This record gives sequence, structure tokens and C-alpha cells, in this order.
Amino acid sequence: MKKRWAFWIILLLLLALLGGGTWLFMTDVSKELWNSSIQTIRESTHQGVKAINIQLEADFSALERIWQNVSAFHTNQELLHLYWKKEPDVMLYPVGQKELYEGTRLDRTVATALDGQTADRGILDTHKSSITGEDVFDLFLKITLKDGSTAFLVKEYHAGEVANQFIFPFYHNTGFSYLVDQDGTIMVRAGESSAAFQAFNVFDSIPAEENDSVQIEKLRENLRNQRSGWGTFCQDGTAMVFCYEPLQGASDWLMLSVIPKSVITRQANQILQKTMSLSGLAVGVILMFAATFFWLKLREKGIHTRELQEALEKADLANRAKGRFLMDMSHDIRTPLNAIIGMTTIAEEHVAEPDRIKDCLLKIKLSGSHLLSLVNDVLDMSQVEQGSVILQNEELSLPELMGEVIALLAPQAEEGGLTFEEVPPCLGHPYVEGDPLRIRQVFVNIVSNAIKYTPSGGQVILELTEGERNEEGKRRYRFCCTDTGIGMEPDFLERVFLPFERARNTTASRIAGTGVGLAITKKLLDLMGGRILVESKPGKGSVFTVELFLTSIEQEERAEEAQKIQKPGEAEALQGAKNPKAALQKTDSYSEKRVLLVEDNELNMEIMGALMEMIGVQVEKAYDGKEAVERLQTAPDGWFDLIFMDIQMPLMDGYEATRRIRRMEREDMKRIPIFAVSANALAEDVKNSLDAGMNGHISKPVDLELLKKVMQECFDQT
Repeated sequence: MKKRWAFWIILLLLLALLGGGTWLFMTDVSKELWNSSIQTIRESTHQGVKAINIQLEADFSALERIWQNVSAFHTNQELLHLYWKKEPDVMLYPVGQKELYEGTRLDRTVATALDGQTADRGILDTHKSSITGEDVFDLFLKITLKDGSTAFLVKEYHAGEVANQFIFPFYHNTGFSYLVDQDGTIMVRAGESSAAFQAFNVFDSIPAEENDSVQIEKLRENLRNQRSGWGTFCQDGTAMVFCYEPLQGASDWLMLSVIPKSVITRQANQILQKTMSLSGLAVGVILMFAATFFWLKLREKGIHTRELQEALEKADLANRAKGRFLMDMSHDIRTPLNAIIGMTTIAEEHVAEPDRIKDCLLKIKLSGSHLLSLVNDVLDMSQVEQGSVILQNEELSLPELMGEVIALLAPQAEEGGLTFEEVPPCLGHPYVEGDPLRIRQVFVNIVSNAIKYTPSGGQVILELTEGERNEEGKRRYRFCCTDTGIGMEPDFLERVFLPFERARNTTASRIAGTGVGLAITKKLLDLMGGRILVESKPGKGSVFTVELFLTSIEQEERAEEAQKIQKPGEAEALQGAKNPKAALQKTDSYSEKRVLLVEDNELNMEIMGALMEMIGVQVEKAYDGKEAVERLQTAPDGWFDLIFMDIQMPLMDGYEATRRIRRMEREDMKRIPIFAVSANALAEDVKNSLDAGMNGHISKPVDLELLKKVMQECFDQT
């Protein structure tokens, strides 16, 4: 009963911890989404301003070219009629010669506005044309006529056409933009302008009784002084977000974008709801597993007195391990939640269109990948315990397999600042029959644990030896992994191969893991007829010894070949360059390098493309293996410097695409570095990539620093 109450107390504490963390997370994400939305609106406004400025500068240049081309060949009277006949939107307004206006399409309102004009060029405010009665505004350029008199070249704009061309609604037609002058008078409005914003002046639409007078005065001052900014104001009880930015050049106008605040918060709430659903699902899976495990342990009671006592002791041990497991999970779950915030930041920095924010939900879903990884070990353990693992019996080379393990884990050891050594194997019978995948999994689990629990400056040594035959004629092979890590207490050595067990010093050191790796290793060795031994002292390190009895293959002529491990440099090709610090340099010098990304998933392509942009290389994309092969066949020699290849793709997978590339009758296709970028991250997947002709294998999710290391190594060799 006490254990049951303790279990529920732990669950309640976990839920409370998760609830508090979720609240903090939601608050932070809400703030980030709001800032991202404001930035999106300001970016839309900036793009509109940029487009109008480009058009205005182009038209000013056009007016100057027109004057330069014709001024020397016509009298003033002829010039006046020339523009009327051939340039209907460009008119000549002589100063002080109104008698010339008769019989022309010159706007009297414009003539009046130009009287006394001292500026060399500029924009006249929107007005009703005295000729057409339409809303227009004018661009003017001051010139000196052939006879020495002053005139203005004027280009007329129809306000409605300008609005349709440069001022677009955004956020699904809920946001609108306007051109206003320094006093807030609306000069040009969007064609489908909001019904809540029909005033002739900005300040007429924000009543003083509904808004803070300080904020209104700040807006008035910013418009008057041509400053950009944003603010929130109320219109008839509706909160509206204002973003504004001045036009440049000869204009004193500004572009003002307005959107209801509820639209922004509604979108943010939808993203947060999806995030909460995903997090709730992950927590539900964890709690379901904990409840199921607890229920299974309780069922073991009641067989008979002796077995009942043993079952109670096991259940007590398992419950304590499970409680620690749940507490560790409550800590580790913050990592993917942080990934959501990081992905939102990336979206904010790289979004160029308002609709881009919708992609946030897809990016947030990626955070579930780490949550799933936390339960993957548990699922593997369940598979082994259920007996669903089928062992294969294939010919393999133990030295080569050892080399693959070293190649896979050497970068991890180097990043941790460890000395990673192998005693050269001297085997009389290196070729054996067995399951290479499971043997490799056993070796990787043991070596990765040694690397994980050895502090920087420590040492990990691997040794593979051959012994005598047993009664069944199989030879004994012994794999030994020695480290100078943190070691284990004597009482923990008795539980080291139990599921979910983690030493207290590993928890204090903040070393993440579910604690089932060695349990899986022990189960696999039991299936293969082998065994594992461990010796350890706290603070001194540990020695793990694996013994396997395997059928050797009598092939003496292959003995010399079997002694060769991987080619020099292949270990580095698997996961990047050997020097982590050097990989962080020179990434800003690759602007001339061209990379081909081969990926069928749009989101993964977007992420890789964004990472490439951060590094600064040129990127071309192919969305399946077949398209990649065709692109390379038609590309000039040496066009691409590096290829990142996905594995699982329609039409043609990454392995087949790589084989076809290597078979091309071109020397550059035989030399170009090809790296797998795949969610298939097992040691077998790494081997398959190398066998297909790739130079290495990068596992998803892709780490930017690892990507930099790989690219630096490849580019510096060319």
C-alpha cells in the first residue's frame, strides 16, 4: 500500500512539475510568437515601401531621360503638345505661362500646387484631377527650358492603380496598408480596405477616449518626424496593430499597415494548442508506460509464499528505478520543448512572407522526435524481452566490424576530449559466422557508455582477442573495453544489467539516458550464447568484457586481408572532421562552393536549405534520387562540390542514386564527396551508406556544427 501511495505521489509531483514547466513554456512561446508576428507585419510594410521607392526612383530617372532626349530639338510650345500626344501620363507645366494651358490636358490643381514650388523634385499630395475627376497624385521634376524659363515635368499616378500594384492586403485579407502624409492624412488606401478604417485621417480612426493620449502623441510625433515603428490602438472597441515606415527620397509620405490584434493572437493560440496536444500526447505515453509497468509488476504477486517474497523485492527495486526514470524524464522532456522555441526563432529570422508563420506548426512537430527517442530504448527492451529478435547467421570479419564501431564513435570520443585507442587485433581466424548487426549493437552500446561516462582527459581502450574452441567446436572471441571514467559503486554493480537502472553519480553528472542500454546488451548476448562481465571502482573506471563463441571460417589466404580495418580517414568521413575547433572556422569563405541537396521531404529540404544559407554556400535542390542523377548528368564538369543525399525517397532511393553517380563515365562524379543525411541512424545504416559509395553518414536531426565540420573537411581538400 505504501509503495502504491508513493507511486501516485511521484506521478502527482511529475504532473505538477510538467504543469509548471508547460506554463512557463507557453508564456515564453506566446511572447516569441507575438514578436514574430509583429516582425512579419513590419517586414511586409518594409517590402511595400521598398517596391514603391524603386518605382518612384525609376520614374524620376525616366523623367530626366525624357528631358535630356527632347529638350534640344523643340520649342517650348512644341514640347507642351508633344507630351500631350505621346506621353499621356507625363505633362509639361511651364511656370508663369498659363496661356499655354488652353487646349491641353493640364490639371489646373497641379498648376496651382506647382506655383512657388522650390523643390527640384518631389510628390504632390493626392487630389481630384480637374481633367478626369479621379483621385490622382503627381511626381514632378523641375527643369530649365531652352529659352531660360522654368517648367515642371509631371508624371500623373492614378491612386487606385497604385494601390492595386503596390499595396496588398495580408494575413488572409484581414490586414491592410495605406500611404499617409506626415499629418496622418490618408493619400492612398488599399482597394479592399477594412470597413473599420474608412476615415480620411489616421487620427480620426483612433478616438482619444478609447486610447492612451501618450501613445497617440507618440504616433503623431513619429509620423511627423518620418520614423518607423508600431503600436496598438482601439477603434470602436477593437484593438488594432499599427506598423508604419517612411518612404525615402523626395517623399514625406509613410506606409501604414493595420491589422486586428485578434487575428495575430488567434494564430498564436492555434499554434500553442497544437503544441500542447503534442506535449500532452508525449506525457500520456510516458504515464501509460509507467502505469502498465507498475500493473505488470503487481500481477506477479500471489503465486506462492517464496515467489511472492521474491516478486515483492523485484517490484520494490523496479518501482524505485521507475521513479528515478520518471524524474529523469521530467527533466529530459524540457529539451524538445526548448527545440520548439529554437525553431520558432529560426522561422522569425528567415520568414519573408506572412504565410510563412503557418509553417511553424510543422516545425514544432519536429520537437516530438526527441520525445520519441526517449522511449525508443524502452521499446527495444520490450522487443528483446518478448523474444521477437531473430538472429542472422552471416559471414563477417570481426576486425572490420571493430573498425566500423571505432569509425562510428571516434568523433564522439574526440569531442569529449578523450584518448580513444585500439590494441591492434591479432586473430588467427578473423572471419566467423554470426549476426553482424547484433554484435555491432553490443560493441556500440558498451563503447558509447564508456565514452559517455568518462570525463574529458580520460582514456578508452579497446581490445579484441581470440581464444580456444569449446566443446561444440566454436572459438571464443573476447572483446574488452577499458575506461578511466567515473566508475560504479559495488551495490550498483549488482543491478547494472537491470532495465532503467542509472547510477547516482551519472544522474548527478547530468548524463542523459533511459538506463536500458546494458540491459539490452545482456539480453542479446544471452540470445547469442555469450556473456558479459564487468569490473569497476568508483573514480577509477570500469572494464567490460564480452565473450562470444562463434564458428570460425578456415580461410588462411584471407588472413592478411582480414587484418586491415578501415582505410585511413574513413572514421573521420563518417561524422565529419577530426578537429572540432577547426571546423568552426573558415565557414564564411565558401560562397563559391555549390552543394546539391537531395531530399523528398519539403520540411527537411527547408531545414537543410536554411542551414546551408547560414554556412554561406550556393544550394541547388533535387527532390528524389532520379532527379539528382539527371541533374548531375547534365551539369558541367566540377559544377558541384558536395552532395547531401537522403536515403528513403520515391522513384529512386539514395543508395541506388549514389551507385549510379559513381558509375558515370566522368572523373568528377567518382571524386565528388557524397554524404548520407538520413533518419536511419543505426550502425547498419552507416555501413550501407559506405557500401553504396558514399563518403560518410550524417544522422537526422542535423547538427549545424557537425555539418560545418563535414563541409570544411570536404572543401579544404579541393
